[in-house]
Amino acid sequence: MSKNQNIKIITAVIKTSEITEDISKLNHPLDDQEKNRIVKRLLGLASNYNGSIDFEVQNDKVIFSWKIQRINPNANKLHNTALQHARKGEIKNSIEHWEEATNIDPYNPDYFFNLGVAYFELKKYMESVDALNRTLSICPIFYKAHLILGTSYLKLRKFENSKKQFQKYLKYIKNNALVYLNLGTVFSILSDYKNGARMFEKAIEIAPNEPRAYLGIAKINSALGKIDEANNYFKKVIEIDGNGSLANYAKRSMATVKKQKSEEIDTKISSDNPEEFYSEGYRNYLNSDFQKSAEMYKKYLSLKPEDDYVWCALGESYLRAGDAKLAAEAFKKAAKLSPRKGLYFKELALSFYKLEDYEKVIVSASKAKELGKADSVTYCIWGKALFEKGNINEAIIMLDHSLKSNKNNFLAKYYLAEALDKNDDAMNAVGYLEEIIFSKNKSPLKEKSEILKKAIIEKDQ
Repeated sequence: MSKNQNIKIITAVIKTSEITEDISKLNHPLDDQEKNRIVKRLLGLASNYNGSIDFEVQNDKVIFSWKIQRINPNANKLHNTALQHARKGEIKNSIEHWEEATNIDPYNPDYFFNLGVAYFELKKYMESVDALNRTLSICPIFYKAHLILGTSYLKLRKFENSKKQFQKYLKYIKNNALVYLNLGTVFSILSDYKNGARMFEKAIEIAPNEPRAYLGIAKINSALGKIDEANNYFKKVIEIDGNGSLANYAKRSMATVKKQKSEEIDTKISSDNPEEFYSEGYRNYLNSDFQKSAEMYKKYLSLKPEDDYVWCALGESYLRAGDAKLAAEAFKKAAKLSPRKGLYFKELALSFYKLEDYEKVIVSASKAKELGKADSVTYCIWGKALFEKGNINEAIIMLDHSLKSNKNNFLAKYYLAEALDKNDDAMNAVGYLEEIIFSKNKSPLKEKSEILKKAIIEKDQ
């Protein structure tokens, strides 16, 4: 294989009209350090990105390029085999080969991108997100990854993350109607109706016979009480879609939509459309109306009871509403439906922590760690549970893990001080309490720390 065949080059183009700063200096000779600074600024990259991206100005565009000097032959062989499996629809086999390829060569973004697409095909959206984020951490101009990543986040109902990825994709590609459709959906769910309508209109400019775009604008107008405008767009959906499911939905909407008082304006919910119940639940969650949010999620789940993600969302609403018992039941259901998602066991541990059922906290936190969801919060409540069960040394270990994950976790510092005091280590206990007391950050734990510090000192005298 020649040297040229061994080089992997990825390019991306941005129009100069999209760049707000003076681009004349881009044509001047630049050293590597200055070039890297400019690339990071133009592409919005993190300051700690260590890769090398070159660029060249050609007429009205800037061409960015990223390359890897050598392709590992063993990894590439696995990659080609994975592609063959994927073409035959053997997605699970292709995933096995791409996973192995990434282990051999963790610096080739192609392998992670294809892995992310394969996981997306299997509806394993969390795994898809992980692989696609890895793709972009290696090669930030791998713009196709933004599209699939945004869609994965949309499937996971992480709407802010989804929005950001679609917007990044649009820096490179402006003529994809699907991206505008998805962005319109995201903005609508977030109740940003102005931008939602703007995105659907962009989709119509590119694809004038796309019924979903007209339906999106119809729903927005309906939500805003603009009934005549809504019906005009519903009619367009019927005209384009004929006897399809979207046309039937539009007919029902036209038959039932009514003007609402301004204080009652809200998204009209169809009793046979679970996604609208979800959207309403999410909107109420964002507005801190957790009881209403839970009510909407329950209606969604009455129609789609096998959706583990929404069981988790229901649990979070209950938790925010102060009902840890119902939250625990919802998280149990989510974990039963999808027993390999560590997040659900972490949330279950949090619920049991609120209920002071420390034995179950330990079991749930342990399972969360086993499934890769052991963060500062998990270790913190795990340590507290161990402390309450009298396992002081184990509690200290877990709380120390919590602080290694997040050195600013005041609750972990407070619990660790309690455990160290119980272990007759007054000096270190007071040290952690003073870190809380003298911190510039406000915390309700400061007063409790003062009281505990005083008690420890008095006891030690």
